[in-house]
Amino acid sequence: MNKIGQGILIISVILNVVLFYELLERNVALAPEDDAVSEESESVTIEKKVHESGISYPLMRIVDGDTIIVGFENATEYVRLIGIDAPEPNDPGGPQCYAQESTTHLQELARTGLVTLYFDESQGMYDSYGRLLAYVEMPDGTDLGKQMLADGYAQEFTYHSAYERQASYMSAEAEALEKEQGLWAPDVCNTTPANQP
Repeated sequence: MNKIGQGILIISVILNVVLFYELLERNVALAPEDDAVSEESESVTIEKKVHESGISYPLMRIVDGDTIIVGFENATEYVRLIGIDAPEPNDPGGPQCYAQESTTHLQELARTGLVTLYFDESQGMYDSYGRLLAYVEMPDGTDLGKQMLADGYAQEFTYHSAYERQASYMSAEAEALEKEQGLWAPDVCNTTPANQP
């Protein structure tokens, strides 16, 4: 593809993203806040779309090192990354060690506006807090959960049962531990990470 073709492709992608955000904002602004019927129909729409793996959604916000918010047609949805546990910035006992660094690192990894969600039947759709459970990938194919482990900003975490990407996640964590990266560095928390037994 020549440079002109690449330029046209890039402009087209940018315009599509801008148009998507504009439509998203209009739909959110038009949605009635107290209409129970509208909320029920909105929930059904989300349920149908959410169960499809491999769909990209706009990344709205990073909550912490293992949770993001993505946009849907008329709403947003919290998504918990499968297979990792990051230090909590809003823990009842105060922020856990390395929580801010973990959150900031996920923000740096997820700079672009779109993420693709992949679900794992072995984990169910939602956790006990009502967050979607998914693997989250960037447009370049970077698996955010695995990268957080490899860089030492989260720990491997098995929910109810083994999950599809568990072996590669455990390997990424072992490598970070061996290299003493991130929260595994001996001088970071002066103890084992907050969530580690």
